[in-house]
Amino acid sequence: MYWFSCYAMLSILFICTNNAGRSQLAEAICNHEFADSFKALSAGARATQVSAELYQYFQQHELQASHQTSKALESLPAQKFDYVITLCSEAKQECLSLPDSPGVLHWELPSTRDEQGQPRFDDIAALLRQQLKRLQTYIQQRPQSLEPLQVFKLLSDETRLQIMMLIEDEQRLSVNELCQALAESQPKTSRHLALLRESGLLSTTRHGQQIFYHLPDCHDAWVAKVLATTRIANPSLINLPLLRLRELRLQLANQES
Repeated sequence: MYWFSCYAMLSILFICTNNAGRSQLAEAICNHEFADSFKALSAGARATQVSAELYQYFQQHELQASHQTSKALESLPAQKFDYVITLCSEAKQECLSLPDSPGVLHWELPSTRDEQGQPRFDDIAALLRQQLKRLQTYIQQRPQSLEPLQVFKLLSDETRLQIMMLIEDEQRLSVNELCQALAESQPKTSRHLALLRESGLLSTTRHGQQIFYHLPDCHDAWVAKVLATTRIANPSLINLPLLRLRELRLQLANQES
């Protein structure tokens, strides 16, 4: 079970070397400004001490984080996080054993102090907000039921793979167009389309009496890349279907003229 999953939000553990600057700031901003999506905690390869200047920054920017203290990873109770995010290269290298998580990310952030030793909390906070916004947007847009094993299982069928490649190539296609291109019956083509739509790999749009199938607007980037790469590397898989499709469109154009 995921930590805080009953509240329909995702848990994040931020890690930096000493848990004194970057990860403390990330925890505070995440819990204050992105509380509708995430619940954050922070830790370090080792525990040190949060600076008084950072506490002052929290207070000045109304970040309710005066309770935050530096914690070592080993002091955390066993729990599973949705995301574990390291914030410096030292933490990435030193923390060889990370808490259990399906999502491990690395956001390289500069030190919270410049070369003269002056704090630059505003700069780090801006970078953190940018990264958190990207993560939040991705999570809100991703198809929730789309899992790698499911995707590759669906694409292991030649007809479904051809359908996805044709739609990746043509942007949108109707059932009739796909039947003609694949030289398959309408019931068989519709069954394959239903599986692809239910999985989140395809979406539909109605225009008049016609239903068109297309890739979802919020398609996972990795799925789109798989389809594009497959299309480029294996053009012969849909050469004949594309020829049939163009013949169909030519016939329809001649009938209208």
